Amino acid sequence: MSDKDRIKFAIAKAKSGHELAARDLFLDIVKDDPENKLAWLWLVGLLDDTDDLINACEHILRIDPADERVRLRLTDLHRLRASNREKWAKREIQKVNQLLDLGEQQPALIRLREIVKNNHVSEAAWMLIFAHSPDLDEQIWALTHALALDPKNEQKRESLRRLRYFQKHPFELASSFEERGEIDRAIKLYEQLAVKSKGRKEWDHIYREINRLENLNEENIVHISPVLTTTRLTAGPPLLFLFLVIIQTGYNFQYFTLLMGIELLLVILGSFLLALASTGAENRLWKRLGNAVGRGSSRWRYLLGAIGFTIMGLPFVLIAYEAFARWPTALEYLETTF
Repeated sequence: MSDKDRIKFAIAKAKSGHELAARDLFLDIVKDDPENKLAWLWLVGLLDDTDDLINACEHILRIDPADERVRLRLTDLHRLRASNREKWAKREIQKVNQLLDLGEQQPALIRLREIVKNNHVSEAAWMLIFAHSPDLDEQIWALTHALALDPKNEQKRESLRRLRYFQKHPFELASSFEERGEIDRAIKLYEQLAVKSKGRKEWDHIYREINRLENLNEENIVHISPVLTTTRLTAGPPLLFLFLVIIQTGYNFQYFTLLMGIELLLVILGSFLLALASTGAENRLWKRLGNAVGRGSSRWRYLLGAIGFTIMGLPFVLIAYEAFARWPTALEYLETTF
């Protein structure tokens, strides 16, 4: 049977209501002759699957790029496929959220990976992978795709920058987990780093850190946030200085001078810098000093600590000098009195 006769026979089948048989006949025709536009056109009317319809329209346009009706049909099909995938993704994400509520993180991640495989424009799925994946590389992969879908989102961009920094400095990430009280995550990260350790010295360091963190877990030590720690460390020296000033003025605030006020402010500033250097916590100041994620590097922490100690210590030295200078007067007063 010639190709022309095969086409006629397939068309007759379609018109007589035998659509499935006609579809199979047209599929055989385009398999033998991929450039047969008429067969592809009939398939557009007989196929049910959206992806198959898109494939048929694309073949027609390759044969005849000027066919505007098919081009419009292809545009509608692309919209339909995107809409169907989005609806499917939303249904799947609801199931994922149910799994997460039950604490089933691994099955949820498997579903999420399947979602983004079939619908790579599902921003919600990418963000859930970023939020719940324990793997740093996968978090970066997910957030990169999410940012591509929402390129103006500065928060995502900043988060991605942080992740890439921690990818290069994994020990700082472990320290960050510990500072936030996420001891289990820190231990798990150290265990992953132990597998990739570059030498005995690094492995020993990781082993000691794991033991230390496990002991912290066993002791049930209450986690104190870095902000509270910084505040607590900052408050001590100014209170001590204020107490010394009160003694220096003889409990009479009439003798409280402007210089003492400036000295108190210097103590507050110096103790804050020293506390910040001691905790190494994430802070806007570290970002201004060039750290990628707002964490103080060792070099900056030592430098800032030295500056803070100097600023804080100077008022104490001055008040001690004033007290020493007054000592002869105090002795004279005591001799006169007693």
